[in-house]
Amino acid sequence: MNDQGFINEFYKLLLPADPWTGENGSLKTLFESKLQQYGLTTNQAEKLLSMQKRTLEGILDKSAKRVDVVNLLKLGQFLGLNTEALFKIYLNEASHDIIGELEDAKKKSYIVANFDLKNLYKAGFIQSKTDFDEIENRIINFFGLGSIYEYATKSYIPAFSRTKRSGNLLMKEFWVRSAYTHFEKINNPNPFNREALVDLIPKIRPYTMNVESGLKIVSQALFNAGVTVIYQPHLPTTQVRGATFCINSKPCIVLTDLNQRYASIWFALMHELYHVLYDLEEIEKQVFHLTGEPDLFLLQEDQANEFSREYLFGKDKVKYIGVYIDNPMLVKEYAKKSQVDPSLVYTYYCFDTEAEGKGSYWAKYHSYQPDVKTALRELNVNTFDKDSIDDTITYLNQHVFNI
Repeated sequence: MNDQGFINEFYKLLLPADPWTGENGSLKTLFESKLQQYGLTTNQAEKLLSMQKRTLEGILDKSAKRVDVVNLLKLGQFLGLNTEALFKIYLNEASHDIIGELEDAKKKSYIVANFDLKNLYKAGFIQSKTDFDEIENRIINFFGLGSIYEYATKSYIPAFSRTKRSGNLLMKEFWVRSAYTHFEKINNPNPFNREALVDLIPKIRPYTMNVESGLKIVSQALFNAGVTVIYQPHLPTTQVRGATFCINSKPCIVLTDLNQRYASIWFALMHELYHVLYDLEEIEKQVFHLTGEPDLFLLQEDQANEFSREYLFGKDKVKYIGVYIDNPMLVKEYAKKSQVDPSLVYTYYCFDTEAEGKGSYWAKYHSYQPDVKTALRELNVNTFDKDSIDDTITYLNQHVFNI
């Protein structure tokens, strides 16, 4: 097949005629749609494809008198077209340099299709949005992959394999895959003991008073009962408050810092423990459940919220202490009697007052809130700051799980 034959076949593949009108679609429209989907500018796409502006425009509006087949194949990869048949035929006659150029374009197209580079950069996970060698190495090293193409091949997360991956979903998928890989590598050796968990739950509340080590101590106890708990920061565009996974029939919980409030960390923990107790069978079918994000299946969210809230500091207690909320000594004494840190009293007072339309008092009582980082420091590190998930696992095994 000569070059013109490749070009003709490519355009047929790219822009099939509409069966009703007989008209072909717009290549430029498809390209612009991909730019929007990937969050790229035209200039960034030109660099990714290693094409000059004039060359790319000539292909898009079909005004070019001569078209390089290599550029067509690179564009086809970028647009997500099934160009493998043409690709294989052309490679039989292509030089090593051209093959390398096509493979490089293929890899770059895979990266922009599977990762939200703008928001990974914003989160500090990658240091550049355009250095694809650095991006590739960062992802491969972090997940411990053999190649970048292994990232989306594992089928343990069906929710993402069946859904069109928009920018927001790419970040959610990245967060989920990171958490799953952490749990997979931790591989809690303790069998899940539901009875032990039921016995443990009434003993958790007092540890909210230990800001520096409470979460770590509780996490150690849960680990011994077969429930693995880690902390993983939320990422831009995600609204995950917590998550429950079921891996090898064992529950795994992720805590996040979405609201940057100490009480929210404990609320998330108790919320997810409710799911462990009553929704684990359903979660095992779906692999994971994200709290705070629109999910593919609805669990008992209201019940989980009520369970967590009433366990920690119920509405009746807020009503009682509310009239004394500006007396720090009385609040502290009542918090101690209720076996919670005083910050939980202020948090739920502010929450209930705002929910009842009586005003916002978050700023007024902000000084009574402990630093979330202090509470999380002994539980875990920032997983996305580590070079690899293996580095985090080493830390957790040595300092949290004692294995």
